[in-house]
Amino acid sequence: MADQEQIRRTLAEILESPEFRESQRYRELLTYLVEESLAGRSPKETTIGMQFFGKDSTFNSKEDATVRVYLNNLRKKLEHFYLTAGKSAPLKLVIPLGHYRVEFVQTEEVVEQPRTKRRSFVWEGVAAGFLIMFALGYFVHSFSVGNHPVPSIPNALWTEYVQPHSRPTLIVLGDYYFLRERNEVSSYYRTVPINSIEDFQAWIARDPAFAGKYQPLEFTFLRPSNLWGVMQILPILRQSPQGYSFKLASEFSTADFKTHNIVYLGTVKTLYNFRKFLHIFGIERQATYAYEKIILRGEKRDSIETIFVGGQRSIDYVKDYPIIAKGAGPEGSTILMLMGFTENGAIAAPRAACDSTLLQAIQAKYPNEPLHEPLYFTLVLATEGLAQAVFKTDIRYFAQNKPLFTISDISHLDSSSAR
Repeated sequence: MADQEQIRRTLAEILESPEFRESQRYRELLTYLVEESLAGRSPKETTIGMQFFGKDSTFNSKEDATVRVYLNNLRKKLEHFYLTAGKSAPLKLVIPLGHYRVEFVQTEEVVEQPRTKRRSFVWEGVAAGFLIMFALGYFVHSFSVGNHPVPSIPNALWTEYVQPHSRPTLIVLGDYYFLRERNEVSSYYRTVPINSIEDFQAWIARDPAFAGKYQPLEFTFLRPSNLWGVMQILPILRQSPQGYSFKLASEFSTADFKTHNIVYLGTVKTLYNFRKFLHIFGIERQATYAYEKIILRGEKRDSIETIFVGGQRSIDYVKDYPIIAKGAGPEGSTILMLMGFTENGAIAAPRAACDSTLLQAIQAKYPNEPLHEPLYFTLVLATEGLAQAVFKTDIRYFAQNKPLFTISDISHLDSSSAR
């Protein structure tokens, strides 16, 4: 057992890490749990809800998942810290699953986490595969860059990400926020307007009966398209002198723009905080339960084209509209959005962005519009295929974004809406 001085020194290092520096709520939550544990107390979910989150005496942890959701996210942040900035730390702060007391573990010790119920979801296998690939990619990147020759970038779209004085790249993965039907172990539910615990609480404020039927899961889901996208872009980003890291879209903060170049991979439904920046690329999204549509607007905010995307099941022959959008972010950062409305489009977007003939195809389609520097543009493709197999890809829309047409201009309203 480490002494209290070492524990508090380790806590201070964690709180000043990039993972926690901009997350005041999680800084406070971790500090609270550490102090409770040092005092020899093992706080219960109800205690945390009332003492830390300010819930009143009517707080029912079975109906309100706030504590579980925050603790699950806190565990993820700690895991990410020990995979990155804290990988050499001599002491680990561990919150075992099913418990809320912090354990202080020397790095040579082995902690066995309690077993959880086995779930039958195939996506967990996908997520496990992704995590393995992430760990391998991260450490291979750390030790191999500079030791072996690497191929050149496929096209100039990636220049800002690999140039000698570039920033580190943050790969943001669009993850799905799900609910669970109460009293049902394997019955899961998703509704487009609910993409966070805050959205869930706002929803039940309007419809209290909804909370009696559904509760948030303690984890989010990644789809296979995330894995496909990462496999496409890693050979390019391995050339970055500053390296790369990963983050879920549900945990992304706008403060990340200050320190990283950003690449987003996922579907339009999993944009989370990125939704408010779509107007920067001349994109407006509207969604209902029956359809989604994007409105493409010009510099004067006039509507140029509207594209409807109907509700489609994965077994259908899918028509999608993948989007590749690149622009300048605040503090000199660069952001690249690679997304689709379905799995089909979310796979096609990074594949096209990594294609060596992409720029030639654009110039062949628009011969009278020479590409400008820096290379900022919004490109909409039209694809067809079955589930995760893309059979046909065409260019549907292209517009260059001027350098001043940037993310740092956030004076506009949120450019997406869901009804």
